[in-house]
Amino acid sequence: MFGEYELNAEISDEDVNIVIEGRGKTKHYKRNAWGEEIEKIIHAEGGKMVICPVEPVNLPKEGVAQYLLIELEKPFIIEPKVSTSIFLRFPVEIGVFLVDRRDVERIDLFSKVRRKYTLYGPPEKGVICRWWRSGVYDEADKTEKFVEGIIKVDIENDYTEWVELRKIVFGAVQMKIFYGDYAYMHARMKITGKSIGEVSFIDYKPKKMKRAIDIYLAKGMKKFEKKFVMEWGFK
Repeated sequence: MFGEYELNAEISDEDVNIVIEGRGKTKHYKRNAWGEEIEKIIHAEGGKMVICPVEPVNLPKEGVAQYLLIELEKPFIIEPKVSTSIFLRFPVEIGVFLVDRRDVERIDLFSKVRRKYTLYGPPEKGVICRWWRSGVYDEADKTEKFVEGIIKVDIENDYTEWVELRKIVFGAVQMKIFYGDYAYMHARMKITGKSIGEVSFIDYKPKKMKRAIDIYLAKGMKKFEKKFVMEWGFK
């Protein structure tokens, strides 16, 4: 289902059905996904429709959270001065966009996944995060594409002691999402202290994958932050 479509198309995949049709500039958009229906009327001279995974922090309402906290099912312990890579899973949200030469406009957003939230850090200055639990994998594993994507995390322990990780926090503004048969991200985590780490994203498009539309850039937001600093620990 992920991909580009003309403005007269019907897309069906599992329990998702999307139809956009009409004559001239007036188009009727209808989406039915897991029992939820939405209809809109769109006036468009041209362009295409793009369906792709987006930063998983936009539902049920934008602004609730700008961070994703992934809790590890089993703690991951890494020795000092060592680098390694692991794979995690993250929740999928799906955006539908109208794209032409001048602009990008999001017209729909939906997900199969229930949303949960948690606080990272102390109540007085912590950050609200979308919460997700994941196993730790040695390689990219098959996922249910409308439920979970794959995130590769390159971890460098630059600290002088062993460090135990039970959670990793990712900033949504910095996310770089790609898609093919599934959603994919590639992140980097540098541990600089017993309870301090820097998390950023790698903007390198994998082969046979497409770059997803960035909601923040589509809204005209400039991205000044390049990384998120976990200063309140990993447990």
